[in-house]
Amino acid sequence: ERADSITLDPHKGLFLPYGTGALLVKDEGALRRAHATFADYMPAMQHDPDFVDFCDLSAELSRDFRGLRIWLPMKLFGLEAFREALEEKLELADWITHQLRKIPEVEVVTEPRLSLVSFRLLDDPDGEATQRLMQSINKRKNVYLTGTLVDGQFAIRICVLSFRTHHDRMELCANDIREAVSEVTTLN
Repeated sequence: ERADSITLDPHKGLFLPYGTGALLVKDEGALRRAHATFADYMPAMQHDPDFVDFCDLSAELSRDFRGLRIWLPMKLFGLEAFREALEEKLELADWITHQLRKIPEVEVVTEPRLSLVSFRLLDDPDGEATQRLMQSINKRKNVYLTGTLVDGQFAIRICVLSFRTHHDRMELCANDIREAVSEVTTLN
């Protein structure tokens, strides 16, 4: 309601091919005015209000029918399959957050936002021990976690989005974190 446009990345949370994106606009006319192209070598398209000429809606002048990447899986599997899969990932993010809270040496830095949560070791102002923790977790090769900065401090990110990630994989993740915390804090 307050935005002129919203971009979406369905490839992330809906388990669709990479690069699948969507743009929702409030004023199609503004989009047309920004992107319409006129050249002598381009034939005039029909100006039927019911006809959508995608050439006028983006910088690209041709289409490879990207909408099929969204439409076909939803048609084949139904919306409920996507709802259930996304709900599972949200529940797994909540579950791993609960597991992290049980580790005394760890603090949850960001609460789960969608399927993303971040954490770090306590009493680690320069983030070096947390970086070693991430390396220790990743070297086990059960999960791959990445780092980020939250309020200028290093934190480890857990992003639960793969369609292959289920509770058993998150159990492995939690176990790897516990073992790595024990390993890293013993070294300090």
